[in-house]
Amino acid sequence: MRKAVGVVVEYNPFHNGHKYHCLKARQHGDLVIAVMSGDYVQRGEPALINRWERAELALKNGVDIVVELPIFYSTQSAEIFSRGAVGLLNLMGVEKIVFGSESGDIQSLKERADLEELDEFKEELKKQLKEGHSYPTAYSNTLKKLKQGLELNSNDILGVEYIKALKFWKSDIEPVAIKREKSGYYSEGIEDGISSATGIRKKLELGEEIKEVVPASTYEVLNAALEENRFARLKDFYPFIRHKILLEKESLKEIQDLEDGYENRLYEAAFKYSNYEDFFKSIQSKRFTIGRTQRILIHILLGIKKSDIEIVKNRIPYVRVLGFTKDGQSYLKSLKEKEVEILTTLKNIQRILSVEDLKFLEMNEIASKIYSIVNEYEEKKIPIMIR
Repeated sequence: MRKAVGVVVEYNPFHNGHKYHCLKARQHGDLVIAVMSGDYVQRGEPALINRWERAELALKNGVDIVVELPIFYSTQSAEIFSRGAVGLLNLMGVEKIVFGSESGDIQSLKERADLEELDEFKEELKKQLKEGHSYPTAYSNTLKKLKQGLELNSNDILGVEYIKALKFWKSDIEPVAIKREKSGYYSEGIEDGISSATGIRKKLELGEEIKEVVPASTYEVLNAALEENRFARLKDFYPFIRHKILLEKESLKEIQDLEDGYENRLYEAAFKYSNYEDFFKSIQSKRFTIGRTQRILIHILLGIKKSDIEIVKNRIPYVRVLGFTKDGQSYLKSLKEKEVEILTTLKNIQRILSVEDLKFLEMNEIASKIYSIVNEYEEKKIPIMIR
């Protein structure tokens, strides 16, 4: 059986840095399997273009199999996001997970993962959060209190969570950190033809040229989307979010990530403001990062509850393949029977999945239907095949 390496991605959009990541990952195995966020991403936003377009770009630029990271993982905190992604890669039989890292020091990331498992760390972090700090501030204060080195940057934080997730699933997958040399996660600059996805989205918003920082296939797709005015943005969904808040105030307490009392603030703001920017400004809190606030809004939009996440934190309900190359198809055929269904079609799905697992699949597919209200696209019944 050929050796597979895994990557966890959003490709929002796929750019030259991602292509470099794929090339480096391939050096560690025979083929690359990407777990890719579906129509919504971790910062609590809709993806710029839909899951099928992004999956096809990945397959044209170095990925062999694209597996969807469904909505109940893709819009969660780094811990749950990573646990879902690593759980999917584990079921796909990968031998290594290869990720970008600001430090490139896998040993220090493992040490940090061990630190976070200590009761002393957990208690201090809980104390900091109770004092009203946002999670990043509470985390930073905890490290300082325990005199444990410098803070981590975005990719290293995810790296630590991947390592913790590997422990949780009792996985034999080996973590591999590739030092990130060029543009940072939130950087808006360009260096040697590399820009972050954040920087590219900003340039698209300002109408600036991006040709030098993305593969030709990405450029073509983004140009078409720009001309057709079909980029998805969170503000486009505000009428639906506002409707849900006003209509379902009493049930907002059940929504994932929402703290007691915050539903009143959301209701008052939704009642007062028809403009998304004014609404969002009025609901911000020092306790919540922008990302967490946006995730709450996505969870309200899609009806994702705390009780749902408690289930999928501990069990992967299914694996859905969005596309593959010829090599990827061969690998899929060679996979031994797994404890979880690896779906390449939704035909006869009621016979394949349990009632509970079917509920989570339907949650993800309804989320994509809601996405397509704003950014319409044709749903595919079978995976994309790139020969």
